[in-house]
Amino acid sequence: MTQPLRVALIGCGNIALNMHLPVFLADPERYQVVAVADPTASRLRAAREMVTLDPVRAYTDPLEAIRSPDVDVVDICTPQNRRRDLLVAAAEAGKHIICEKPLASVPADAEAAVKAAEAAGVVLGVVHNYLFLPEFIAARRIIASGELGAIRTVTVNYLGVLDLPGAGGYRPLWRHDPAAAGGGVLMDMLHAVYLAEQLLGAPFVRVSGFADADLPGAWGDGVETLALARFEADQGDRTSVAMVNMAWGHGPGGVQVTGTEGRLVIHYVDDSTPPWAPLAGITVTTVEGTHSADVPVGVELPAKMSAAMTLALADIADAVRTGGRPAATGRDALHTLACTMATYTSAALGRTVSIEDAGAPGVWTAGVSALAGLELPEFSPVARGRLFARVPQAGNGR
Repeated sequence: MTQPLRVALIGCGNIALNMHLPVFLADPERYQVVAVADPTASRLRAAREMVTLDPVRAYTDPLEAIRSPDVDVVDICTPQNRRRDLLVAAAEAGKHIICEKPLASVPADAEAAVKAAEAAGVVLGVVHNYLFLPEFIAARRIIASGELGAIRTVTVNYLGVLDLPGAGGYRPLWRHDPAAAGGGVLMDMLHAVYLAEQLLGAPFVRVSGFADADLPGAWGDGVETLALARFEADQGDRTSVAMVNMAWGHGPGGVQVTGTEGRLVIHYVDDSTPPWAPLAGITVTTVEGTHSADVPVGVELPAKMSAAMTLALADIADAVRTGGRPAATGRDALHTLACTMATYTSAALGRTVSIEDAGAPGVWTAGVSALAGLELPEFSPVARGRLFARVPQAGNGR
């Protein structure tokens, strides 16, 4: 019998305690949590008690947990601006890595982590768990069958994203701090970016983006609450396009795929945004008519996301054991982060930009903080001080 992979969990926030740890505990053949680390005493205690670990295996210094000789895999669930050094340390210690998305808040930091993992020969698997939602598995299967013909456009509407706070013992609204999060709603839910690219079937190379803090009062913290992106992919002599529309609020959700021979539509209850809205169904329309895909409908969020996370973490464990490729590698996640950053650059500049350097070399190395230093048009939300210009003050709970 194969021994379970011994895991050090770094960061004990909501995603770790509500999603990762329950999956680990329910899958003892793949995973055994042997250490946890967090600087916040209440979160560290909660994680330790869930796993029933000896107090000596609960660390305030994450590097102690990472370097522990009995650890095979490091699972990094900290805020993204805290990840670079932890990822590099894990790789240099010869540990395989699970990392929440995004890899970092700055592309250069994510690139450093990817290069460290590649140099060390360890698996770096990123939790792009929406790939494992049943509607997207079904959609990719239908597209691969050729029923829709060549894919021309994909539209992913996530305009009703819930703005959920982080762990209460840490900084509940850290996602509204551009320095910590690296962006707002699009960064928070960049799941839609990699999903759109997967459905389109070709890598994004350019983007034209719009982003602004459009809600009343603009939250006063300088991250976008609305982002609209048109991604372009070159496929031989033609260009295919994916639209990703994202917002915190109450807008509609759903996915449409258009091919030369038909279309596919993923519907959610009340046209709301997944995964908070249950799936209502998938319809496929061609010249022969419309039919529904065979996919489970009506599954509520907790069960749906637990199942997807279980598959995502099992996929990474299997890649570690076999030396294979996880569904989302570090390189994949770096590209998705670059796409997201390039959207912000395009929104600031008011024009289409290349994804290769996140739209501008300075943005690759410094993230959204570099946007104010670019030559911007007067209408730019960055030039007007609406985006990425203010950092929340200490003491306001962020």
